[in-house]
Amino acid sequence: MLDKLKDDRFIKKILLIFLAIQPFLDCYLLYSEAVTSFFHFSPTTIIRFLIIGLIFVLVFWNKNNAKTRKPLIIYGGIIFIYIVLHHLTVSDYNIDAFPSFVYSFTAEMFYMLRMILPLIVIYITYTLKVTKKEFLQLFLIVTFISSLIIVGTNLLGVALTSYGGNNKISGNIFSWFMSDKPGPRELASKGWFNSANQISGLFAMLLPIVIYAALDKFNWKRATILILTIIAMLMLGTRVSSIGWVLILVVMLMIYLFFNIILKQFKFQKKNFFGTLIIGCLCGLLLMFSPLVNTNSGVDEDALDAYLKDKEIDLENMSIEEYLPFLAINEEYYNVLYPYTDHQEFWEYVARDVPYYKRGGNRNAQTLISADINNEFATAVSPILGLGYSRFENAKIYLEKDFVVHYYTIGIAGIILFLLPYLIILLYKFYQMLFVDRKLFNFYNVMLLAALTLPLGCSLVSGHILDELIVSLYMAFIAGYILWHIKPTPESFTK
Repeated sequence: MLDKLKDDRFIKKILLIFLAIQPFLDCYLLYSEAVTSFFHFSPTTIIRFLIIGLIFVLVFWNKNNAKTRKPLIIYGGIIFIYIVLHHLTVSDYNIDAFPSFVYSFTAEMFYMLRMILPLIVIYITYTLKVTKKEFLQLFLIVTFISSLIIVGTNLLGVALTSYGGNNKISGNIFSWFMSDKPGPRELASKGWFNSANQISGLFAMLLPIVIYAALDKFNWKRATILILTIIAMLMLGTRVSSIGWVLILVVMLMIYLFFNIILKQFKFQKKNFFGTLIIGCLCGLLLMFSPLVNTNSGVDEDALDAYLKDKEIDLENMSIEEYLPFLAINEEYYNVLYPYTDHQEFWEYVARDVPYYKRGGNRNAQTLISADINNEFATAVSPILGLGYSRFENAKIYLEKDFVVHYYTIGIAGIILFLLPYLIILLYKFYQMLFVDRKLFNFYNVMLLAALTLPLGCSLVSGHILDELIVSLYMAFIAGYILWHIKPTPESFTK
């Protein structure tokens, strides 16, 4: 057994199996208050720490990987210094005017570990040299499991609504076609997963891989996975999933034709192309009936003006307390989370100077409040080191826009250390494909870059994606695989 633990092939099997079962570890029950109160953290995250930590130790101390230790130790040392400075600056003050904006050392360090874990997976995947066959098999399995969870629970009527906590859906997919069907919020479903946003980002990453697999070898297994994937994305009902799959499919088909017709890199496969296209068209018909939820809907300004005129309500002469219900903002924000009694100047500004389309809906409210918190409470080093994840999380104002929220929580230094590696890998490998070794510029490699790019783009639209391990672990695996797979030949550097 000890000999096996020194064998990279055995360690790689452990990694691949562990990544394949991630959809089961993201069950909402493992994140419930009863479970997290007992363990103090979600057992899912603890399991991920332990398994990935064990794999990392086995890979790191393998004598064949000695050359990679020094840069890894240096990078780890820089992260350690950042975490120490971040803690010292973020924990060094309390805000009487905003008592819920409190710092928690345990929550902050736990979050830092969650951000470090994907970086470790990048290193592990790069070192273990995953093959193309292993890569495709893994993601086809993951996509099949994830899709089946959403589709199966929806058909059985036991799926959770995408928006609305742990409430069950009011009708399954067959209810979409009824004239008296429930609203989108009661029909959109996320299976047993913890968050619709995160799973939407996950599917945006998985879909290009599934489409490539279908275009590469169209059979009933891959066709079934593609159909289930698109249906699952429609069931989720988010903008990213319900509309995103169409854009991804169209772009992937265009890229396929580009490499086939323009660059003539492979023979056109009618069965593969038209089989994939037909599946897309049929699912497109289903899109017209699917539950698409608008999570940032505010109030129609013309309709509101008509209502105020009809009721003879004059907002200009109202006090701020009387004006608040007409802001098109959830009352929880100005009554509980960021109460107007403590932040009157801010709410006066929102009421009098911010137009409806910039303040209506939860995301706009979060954006405005986060910016005000940063303006009011930031220190000289906050832009670099952030104000702290735990403060925003405890205040229940965690902006649904990644990178922007990370600027507030971990600062520019944190973004560079934890998130910039993805962008560097993308740009570096794209440069090598175009300018170092043009043989690397092919359909498969472009698909890989797209699979890593899409969740990054989705994180700006829907948010709460890059922080979550159900997405970031797979992103890290793809990034590590890209580092290993897209590699110019030695001769290309001498040209």
